[in-house]
Formats: sequence, structure tokens, C-alpha cells
Amino acid sequence: MPLDRTLAALGDPTRREILRRLADSPRRAGELAAGFSISRPAVCKHTRLLARAGLIRASKNGRERIYQLAPPGRKAVGDAIVQLQELERYWDFVLQAFKSHVEKKR
Repeated sequence: MPLDRTLAALGDPTRREILRRLADSPRRAGELAAGFSISRPAVCKHTRLLARAGLIRASKNGRERIYQLAPPGRKAVGDAIVQLQELERYWDFVLQAFKSHVEKKR
């Protein structure tokens, strides 16, 4: 799963909250939309984007849609976290080296 797509999906607080809610258990669409300050169609738009990114999946149970985290989505989020941690370590090293260089010049 491409990192760019995962990060784009995680870039919105509403989508992150949807993922947090689904981390506990699968939820019906109406249950998932409850408590947001945006319309149900707007929540639906966010769930479609998360599904396209492979982070969640939807199944139908009669007329209801049930959303849950997709196993590849869990791995994609974990991989993104690992890559961001590596990037953080790199920049910590670079910035510390730059700080040392500047302090030596004083």
C-alpha cells in the first residue's frame, strides 16, 4: 500500500477519528457517523476515501453498511508510523549536527 495514499488518508482529523472508532470494533454507518459535527454524507465521503486507501472495508448486512478496519490497513498504518519514526531520527541527527556546528562557530 503506497505510503502517500496512507498519509493522505490520515491527514484529516475526521478520518483519524473514524479509524479510532473502528479500532474497538466494526460499526454500522449510522453509529459511526454519530457524534460528528458534520453531516452523514460528509462522513460517508471520508469512509469512501479510507476504503480507497485500503484502511477500512465495508460490508452490507441487509440495508446497513458495516465498516471495519482492513487488515492491510492496519499494516499500512504501522508501516507509516515506522517510516515516520525513521524520518524523525534522521532529522534529529541532522539538526543536532547543525546545532553543534553553529555553536562551534560562536
